[in-house]
Amino acid sequence: MLTESFSGIRGIYKEDLHDNVIRKYALSYAKLLKKKKRNNSVVIGMDTRPSSAHVKEEMKKVFLSEGFDVIDVGFNTTPAIQLAVREYKAGGGVIVTASHNEPNWNGWKLLSELGSMLPVEEIEEVIKNSKKDIGDSSKSSPDETGERGKDIDKAKELREKYSDFVFECVGKDGVEAIKKSSLKIVVDPNGGTATVVIKDILEKAGVEAVYKNMDLGVFNRLIEPNEKSLAYLTFYVEDLDADLGAGWDCDGDRIEIVLPGGTDFVERNGKMLSGQYILALLVDEVMSEYNGKNRQVVTNDATSNVVAEVAKKHNANVVEVEVGEINVVEKMDELNAPVGGEGSSSGGIFPPSRCRDGILTLMMILKLIAKRKKKLSSILNDFPQYYNSVAKMQCPPNIAPKMRKKLEDYWKKQPFIQEIKKTGDETGGLKVIRKDGGWVWFRASKTEAGVFRVISDATTKEYADKLLAMGEKSLNDCISQLKK
Repeated sequence: MLTESFSGIRGIYKEDLHDNVIRKYALSYAKLLKKKKRNNSVVIGMDTRPSSAHVKEEMKKVFLSEGFDVIDVGFNTTPAIQLAVREYKAGGGVIVTASHNEPNWNGWKLLSELGSMLPVEEIEEVIKNSKKDIGDSSKSSPDETGERGKDIDKAKELREKYSDFVFECVGKDGVEAIKKSSLKIVVDPNGGTATVVIKDILEKAGVEAVYKNMDLGVFNRLIEPNEKSLAYLTFYVEDLDADLGAGWDCDGDRIEIVLPGGTDFVERNGKMLSGQYILALLVDEVMSEYNGKNRQVVTNDATSNVVAEVAKKHNANVVEVEVGEINVVEKMDELNAPVGGEGSSSGGIFPPSRCRDGILTLMMILKLIAKRKKKLSSILNDFPQYYNSVAKMQCPPNIAPKMRKKLEDYWKKQPFIQEIKKTGDETGGLKVIRKDGGWVWFRASKTEAGVFRVISDATTKEYADKLLAMGEKSLNDCISQLKK
């Protein structure tokens, strides 16, 4: 079964994701671009899964036959491909990737002319029309002029442009600070697209790096970078006396960071730095240098209060939106916010970039370490202490749309509730905030059918675990009631 949402299209290759589906989506997207009268060119790039090249070529056939010039950027990270849409002034773009899903999966993300994910109403139109008989997707004919588009190779050029872009975002002073700091790190792109740019960027920045899993398309650990898949990095970080370890997912937009032991923060929180603290670090760094009037930080509603506290230190206000990168990007545009992101999904968003960027996130953190001349874990010792507990629970897909209302009614009857917040539609987020500030959050997954995500946030691990247990019980109770 395909997973189709504003976060992208994903499925198991050759089962859910076969050639007819690929071509119909390409044709549906091409028709949207023509309808919107956008520039007659499309960027297409891919991650390093075994099936990505085939998916890309099938889509290219459709775009070329529909008269689009195709700017093929080959293996590049999601943030780089999004940059390409802006750099080459394309009408849109396609990223062939299933992100953190395992190699037997694939899919794509569809982009607007700004390089960000398509607005919700446009991706919904593409999804809807991909189900219709909108033409022979196996034999797309040339456009009304009878001309096929041009196939243009920009893979190598884009990698150089992206490297320059990262250094522009970090800033000249930041790059010089990194060069002078004698930083040492361990990196693991796991054969993903971060492999094609990370070495060049770190060498130019004067960072000593130990590289692991650098063979393109060879996956020696789970695709998703997490506490389990990156546990081995802690030994390298400590044995080599490195400042940190970093691992990416297959398309390079998500980063996870491993810390050496020996500080109070690590003793309390463990050696894997949570995405919540990664975003808090980025907010601290950006807002410490920001002199503008728009002191707004945009996050999703599953982001820890640690980010709000750090923002408050800089007289900035946090604005929450529904989970989903495009929701954060659009609100950042509206508010002209200098930084944002999703604490529940590691990586920050920095204008002029319009997406989560794992490599830029790393460079911003290295800049922070270099400027403050302290170990990262020592810097974190001074941050407010918050804990998240997380669960993925099964929920029958047919009752998922009814769950948020049921959960809201359930929690309204509980004592000590300060506020219940909702984002998005009936399958959006529900955040139950207690009077002591702890909260528990629920949302149906848009990328995994039949999955509900539950997250809690509190100032102690014991309380976060307790809130999660309460959340799990409430979800199970509501499922049981809806099944009757």
